[in-house]
Amino acid sequence: MKIDIVDRFTPEGRVFYEWNLWDGPDGIDHAHGYASDLVQAFSKILEWHERIGADYAAEVAEDLISDIETARHFITNNETDRQPTN
Repeated sequence: MKIDIVDRFTPEGRVFYEWNLWDGPDGIDHAHGYASDLVQAFSKILEWHERIGADYAAEVAEDLISDIETARHFITNNETDRQPTN
């Protein structure tokens, strides 16, 4: 995970923060936003970090369920003694 927070200024001189988050495998997931203070910036970064993690966890769970169903089918149908068809 890589985080980048930069302070910026409005034309009136008020400070705000621009943030970037690179997360996931090799930082391939990118989230970007603006915040009025550092607490809000870090809150949004943590929110996105959790969301990205949940998406990857759901994907892994789907793959695992698919693998279990494939194994169940293989074991139930005893396909180990079948001859190859060409």
